[in-house]
Amino acid sequence: MMTLDALLTSVNTAFGWRFSSLTDLIEHLVPPERWRRLADPEGMDDREIVGLVENAAFVPEILYVVTDASYAGQRGAFEVHRDDLRDFAARYRNQNAAMMFDGDVLVIGIASQRIWMLHHEGVWTLFDGHPGAPPP
Repeated sequence: MMTLDALLTSVNTAFGWRFSSLTDLIEHLVPPERWRRLADPEGMDDREIVGLVENAAFVPEILYVVTDASYAGQRGAFEVHRDDLRDFAARYRNQNAAMMFDGDVLVIGIASQRIWMLHHEGVWTLFDGHPGAPPP
């Protein structure tokens, strides 16, 4: 696990940003028209949604997954290798008594400079932090 403060520092350093919180990042990084609606937000399970993350072209690296459980007891971000993300999502509900994608979720790849975001209202986006990358 990585503390959320340490993760924010790493993200700000890697991407050249100065966000004061992960909430600030979610709210200000992507304009509203760039969010995509899930096909069936109420009917999709974690296995279906994790497929969207797998298509995000993260390089083989440790991903930092921030869910509602990350804030409980200052637990921090889950560290999951990209290739283990599907298994992590499958185990998440049993280990945390909630679905993984049942709130705001960030999946951050520092080396990839990508952030996949799910908003609790059923919309998601992918941000590519490489210089000159098209907006999400």
